[in-house]
Amino acid sequence: MTASSQVTGPRVGAALPPVAFATESVLAWQRVVSSSFVPLVVDDLSDGRFAGTIRGRVIGDVFFSRLRVTPHEVHRTPALIDVSERLFYKITLMLAGTGELVQDNRTALMLPGSISVYDTARPYSLRFADPVDTVVIMFPRDLIDPSPDHVRAITAISLGAEESLTRIVTPLLTEISSDFASLEGPAAARVVHTAVELISALLSTAALARATEGDRERLSLMLRIREHILDNLGDSELNPDSIARAVYISTRHLHVLFHRQGTTVSAWIREQRIEAIRRELSDPMHAHRSIAEIAACWGYPDASHFSRTFRQHVGMAPSGFRRAALEDARHGETRRSKLVPDQRATIG
Repeated sequence: MTASSQVTGPRVGAALPPVAFATESVLAWQRVVSSSFVPLVVDDLSDGRFAGTIRGRVIGDVFFSRLRVTPHEVHRTPALIDVSERLFYKITLMLAGTGELVQDNRTALMLPGSISVYDTARPYSLRFADPVDTVVIMFPRDLIDPSPDHVRAITAISLGAEESLTRIVTPLLTEISSDFASLEGPAAARVVHTAVELISALLSTAALARATEGDRERLSLMLRIREHILDNLGDSELNPDSIARAVYISTRHLHVLFHRQGTTVSAWIREQRIEAIRRELSDPMHAHRSIAEIAACWGYPDASHFSRTFRQHVGMAPSGFRRAALEDARHGETRRSKLVPDQRATIG
């Protein structure tokens, strides 16, 4: 494995070149998937004929990958969770072969065309008795609408073709995993945003369908709240009081709902605004607009306050972020021409 090709998992603001690995060593495979996703234990079920390949692409906070692997098991243990710096959701789309996902005292039979979600914050195991071809997407837990409690209700459940949104999401995820090299510049950010929105809609629908009456009411309320916030991100006067009035609940109740999700109303608003601004600063279509204009359109009329907030959230000044993103977009084709997308590094 070459250092320049190493997959390291999601990194804020990153749009890394496509990468690929192949190995016949289960220990090497364990190292690769542990560094690409989260720390994992891998057991070989192939009678000593193990082989695995992974191709992946990190865009923003989202890691898209395609795995082809001989029979094996994967375990996420409490000890490994304790040493993990960040926690994510993972989505697996089965393209070929079958598997079993176990989490939260449930077992999902994963068949071709089905999608399953699991949470890296809690132990899980995956068992593949046959060779498999899968798409795996990993992303921070706060990128989707359902709260962690609502996602817990649908972990280790197979969402198949009977779910209408599965039939919509599957072709997009399959196409993305077939050509990572085509994801460059602003197009990549837009595709990722669309994919995550569709995944969020799929999981929200599944959670609503399987929730108890009380949970269904809470999830529906939370989805209405988030929709109102997203529709009004450009309003600099957007605040907990105005949101609570719009959805007919008390401000205290609003704060309790967000506290249950491990965040605050203000923090969630800020994250959505900064993410929207990041997308526009990265997009050549908005290159003619000033940073102050873009920030004001997303609820930051005070340029100095916005600059401090952006730097705290992203780790660099808005001007530096924009310069790097637009430079990356301009040279995307040149960089892609120098890559060998199907290049494989044999490990072990």
